Amino acid sequence: MSDAVERFREQQYKVVVGLGHPERVEGLMRIASVFARRQKGRIVAACVVVVPPGTDLEEGADYADPEALELAEEMVQRADDFGAELGIAVDPVVEFAYDVPTGIAALCEDLEADTILLGFSPPEEASEGADVPARITERVASMTGPSLAIVALPRRDEPARMLVPVTEALDPPVIKDLVKIVALFGGAEMTFIGLVPAGLPAAEFQQRADELRAKIDDVEFEEIECIDPDARQAQQCLFGAEARQMAGESHDAAFIIRATV
Repeated sequence: MSDAVERFREQQYKVVVGLGHPERVEGLMRIASVFARRQKGRIVAACVVVVPPGTDLEEGADYADPEALELAEEMVQRADDFGAELGIAVDPVVEFAYDVPTGIAALCEDLEADTILLGFSPPEEASEGADVPARITERVASMTGPSLAIVALPRRDEPARMLVPVTEALDPPVIKDLVKIVALFGGAEMTFIGLVPAGLPAAEFQQRADELRAKIDDVEFEEIECIDPDARQAQQCLFGAEARQMAGESHDAAFIIRATV
């Protein structure tokens, strides 16, 4: 690969798709492909394989569970093949890490990712790994680069629910694109959660909360209808419990807005 091509790839808009379940690969790739196409970018289909603490990550394949490694390689290859069908450039990546959130965060920092797309099990399908998106959100909220969207996919391709953590790194155009993408798939329920660092003085907390809230209020689409605009009603919101959990230990939830598209 020439230096010019490599520089072009590095400068392209990058959507990192975190793959963890074979049944969600095509659904996530469909959504990511719309986003990548709109941004004239590429998809990084990534699967994190956990290795024992203290092992050499550069030699991760030697320490990984063979079945987990085989499954990861199958998922990223499936994503690559499906990307070819969709006409989207895909970089399949198997990342070794001591835990999934660390692996995703390290990959995004290394790639200078613009957006991260993750799958999430709806409550009725939640598994022992259901808290992984929450821990990744906590990591991403501390980063300055990528935006993050978490999509709840049942056993079908269309998004059923989407949770968008709103941080200072999230640009309003990303929110607008997410709304349009969800509309293209026939609609879904979305929840926006504003995240600010924990422990701020009351005045600064309110100022930063208002700035984050303005990013949502500026989204003017006929397709979007706020259901619970009052943050005090968070306990009734879809993803309410998950959203509060996703605020993490070092962040507070400034607001939670439930909307339909």
